[in-house]
Amino acid sequence: MTTPTREFVLLEYSSGCGDEANPLAVATITLNDPDRRNALGGDMFNALENALKDIQKNCATNPFWNGANSPGLGQEKQNQSGIQISEPVHSFTRVVVLRANGPAFCAGFDLRAVANDAVGAQPVLEDYLQRLHNCVEIISQLSAITVAAVSGAALAGGCALVSACDFIIATPDSKFGYPTHAIGLSPAISGPTLSSRMGLGAARELLLGGEPISGKRAFELGFASHLTGATPEHNNMPNQVAAHNFNSALAQETSALTKILLAKGPRALFTTKCWLQQLDPHLHHTHRASALSASVSGVGGAESVDRVAAVWKSRSETT
Repeated sequence: MTTPTREFVLLEYSSGCGDEANPLAVATITLNDPDRRNALGGDMFNALENALKDIQKNCATNPFWNGANSPGLGQEKQNQSGIQISEPVHSFTRVVVLRANGPAFCAGFDLRAVANDAVGAQPVLEDYLQRLHNCVEIISQLSAITVAAVSGAALAGGCALVSACDFIIATPDSKFGYPTHAIGLSPAISGPTLSSRMGLGAARELLLGGEPISGKRAFELGFASHLTGATPEHNNMPNQVAAHNFNSALAQETSALTKILLAKGPRALFTTKCWLQQLDPHLHHTHRASALSASVSGVGGAESVDRVAAVWKSRSETT
């Protein structure tokens, strides 16, 4: 069977990595702009949003789900005893893997575009925050199980995307954090997903400390669900050295987890995720909205405008 694949400029998206019984079970999103450390800019957001919406649409064909956060009964038919039973249908996405090419997973927003914004109100930065919020919302609400495979730095917006996934596989030398205070921006946008993963107390280390933590520390805090023995040099490499990536501990761990998830009963697994998503949804929605507002509140202020300009000038002078 030909694997359906759509390639974007800065992102690769493929659906069709399952087995013969469920050929479309796994969708893989690969951030693919290693020269810019997979920074989130306008084009990257366009590609990511398109991929997530496509996956969201495919998840909607899940026979066990009728509408958002609502487990259905699948395709029903009567057996000889007149009892209604469900026929499994294997054309929906069950697992989504988020990964990246290059030495960094994602360095956050593309500061080049933000620093070059001629308008003092920083509309580009505000737009990026809103789009990041939307991507996190889609990832959080997918009925498929989501897995982030991380090597290298997942910072700021990159860490926000990772925090929304069900499972996070990290290498010991990977980095997670929100060094956004340096540009006068609050990382509160990630507060709800972080506190859900690791508790508010542990989340404070990432949200207030500002200093990135290692994959090992992330695992100890409960942020990462899996820790491999891999090193960044052997993971997330560009396509031309994909063979090295295939044999890496990160790739092997991701593959092993994916196979375990596909082997589980899809109805039981998705019903469980549905229940988890329904835990106090109104409270979570309120927190996410207020978290976005907290991050946006600093946009256009003198602190953010001056610090973004200073940080970008410093980077430009050292490159």
